Amino acid sequence: MANPSPLAARMAQKRRRKPGNLAQLVRILWQAVLEAQAVLEGADEDEAELKLRAVHALGQVSGQYEKLLEIGEIEARLSALEQAQRGTSGTYTSHTTGKP
Repeated sequence: MANPSPLAARMAQKRRRKPGNLAQLVRILWQAVLEAQAVLEGADEDEAELKLRAVHALGQVSGQYEKLLEIGEIEARLSALEQAQRGTSGTYTSHTTGKP
């Protein structure tokens, strides 16, 4: 018997997956940058459309990669500030909730 609700089954499977982390995503995007670069460098002169697609992909992925690096840097700086806050007062108090 066929699944009466394949969409529900796919959604349930997606929910069961563990979320990735920033480091994994950075690695994946870096691999995508390298792959797009290889396609661009390996394309023949008569493959203009392939070259344009590789250039577009490289631009898109590079922009996202840059954003992830910025986010990682901000997270590291925030973590250092939070630890410094804990070190000076003994406990950390959230600036948004006022709770430890």
